[in-house]
Amino acid sequence: MALSKPIRVLIADDHQLFRNGVTSIFEDVPDILIVGEAENGTQLIDKYFLLQPDLILVDISMPDMNGLDALKEIKKKDKSVKAIFLTMHDSEEYVIHAFKIGAMGLISKNTIKGELVYAIKTVFNGEKYFGKQYDETRLKQIEHNYKKLTSEFADDYIHLTVKERQILECVSKGQTSQEIANQLELSKRSIDHYRSRMMTRLNLKGLPEFISYAIKYTMTNKILGKE
Repeated sequence: MALSKPIRVLIADDHQLFRNGVTSIFEDVPDILIVGEAENGTQLIDKYFLLQPDLILVDISMPDMNGLDALKEIKKKDKSVKAIFLTMHDSEEYVIHAFKIGAMGLISKNTIKGELVYAIKTVFNGEKYFGKQYDETRLKQIEHNYKKLTSEFADDYIHLTVKERQILECVSKGQTSQEIANQLELSKRSIDHYRSRMMTRLNLKGLPEFISYAIKYTMTNKILGKE
């Protein structure tokens, strides 16, 4: 059954071709109307309050300000905002991150038209949608698992220095010791010393385990709001 009036949607993504593609999807869907587009987080904030859409479709990774930070800013003024994140990464880490900052949905950019329409209508009606693989039971389990994880990393956060936290964030992005040294204006030897000391203190055995820890640590502390 068609809605009495269409769901007004604002889409934010830094790729024009992708925005065009999403817009074309809804040309023959009378219940959904794209009322505006934004190519970065700053534009999203401005256009959200100008256009006052019913729902926003937001890419997580955008220049100037990413989608996660943009939603945080919008929620400071409008806690009722309904947002669905579009991403190439729909792993549990991204699901819980989006969930924690107040998004009501997250789906892959590779999703088919029918699922995207279903997600928009579901979220518009006040329910959450994080993809077919994430039902209510699994979402609750993910939240439970990450509560334990955030508690663990919160303790580490207290015991790590500011410089060590910066290095972990760089490692999580795949940067080498030399690249980190250049960014933090330290010698490569100093960076290697920091890394070795952290691996010993955290009982991490080998570089792969250290990199895995850095990724989980960085993502978890974003969830905790300790960026």
